[in-house]
Amino acid sequence: MSMTNHPLPDVGAPFALGLRDGRLMLQFDRASGRAQFYPRPQSLYSEAGVEWREASGRGTIFALTRSRVGPPHLADALPYAMALVQLAEGPRMLARIDAPYDTLAIGQPVEVDWRHPDSRRAFPVFKPAA
Repeated sequence: MSMTNHPLPDVGAPFALGLRDGRLMLQFDRASGRAQFYPRPQSLYSEAGVEWREASGRGTIFALTRSRVGPPHLADALPYAMALVQLAEGPRMLARIDAPYDTLAIGQPVEVDWRHPDSRRAFPVFKPAA
């Protein structure tokens, strides 16, 4: 097995920087305009490459579950809702839903909201759309 001696590109950097600034960033195919998630070094749809754009932050619940076990920093929130969110732009994203599980349903519209654990980090959660 050979090892590379040059740095590999950080294809997720624009996504991470967007999170820090409270913006949900997605990659879009340059030829078709189709969105993809998770960040990849190339497009899933063509050889035209990808560009980063801010997403609308809107979507619908595609699949839903209740998490009764979680990381220590979410212990006070247990149990909490997790969903596969179908973003308005097309891709699906796994995310926490900030609402009681019993009030949520498949197909329900949601929108991104932000949690800021400190001044350097932010992460997206979704909440029922207004």
